[in-house]
Amino acid sequence: MTASTMIELESWIIYQCVLNECHVSSSMDGGAWCARDISLRAQKKFLSRVGGAASARALVLDEHAAKLLDQFLSVLRERVDKREAEKLVKHVIKAAVKIGVLRRHGQLSAADERALAAFRSKFHTVLMAVVSFCEVEFSYDRGFLQDALRDSHQSLKSVVERHLSDKSVSRLAGVFAIASRGELLDSLFAGQVDEEVLKLSRMLRKELDRGLL
Repeated sequence: MTASTMIELESWIIYQCVLNECHVSSSMDGGAWCARDISLRAQKKFLSRVGGAASARALVLDEHAAKLLDQFLSVLRERVDKREAEKLVKHVIKAAVKIGVLRRHGQLSAADERALAAFRSKFHTVLMAVVSFCEVEFSYDRGFLQDALRDSHQSLKSVVERHLSDKSVSRLAGVFAIASRGELLDSLFAGQVDEEVLKLSRMLRKELDRGLL
């Protein structure tokens, strides 16, 4: 079994354990599903495997990121199929878990770390643009946002292609393809911006100002 297959297997097992627990919890809570629940449970699962809370937090989304994903999910559910929206968010969490596992196993090269740093920088541009579109009237630029999303995808794809399966690469492409849809972006930022999108923008602004994104 190759190192890549082992990484995929470990990530899949941990994620499925967490997801199954969340499905049980969700059914008890009336069907609610949230990234924060999955992320916090993932941290608990990882504690017994990585030897400390700091390591666990490094492998999965922190609480702030999970809350942002939950709000993003709320926005998406109003604009795309509910299952498609939830699948997108789950794929984001899976990618975060897998990259964390890669780092834990020392599989990321200096080139990988540079690519991840480039991704963070480019995705920061995406987030800043989203906030700007919500705060400044008539500033929305679909092409700029699509280009920034494409650049972010390319940086992250270079890491995923080297270490994970074709299926993981395809899922990542699907996430960015949905997020880059012109009709979706127009519904978010063209014209009057609705309250759920403004709430997401305010959350992003808070985290950006705190230097957490």
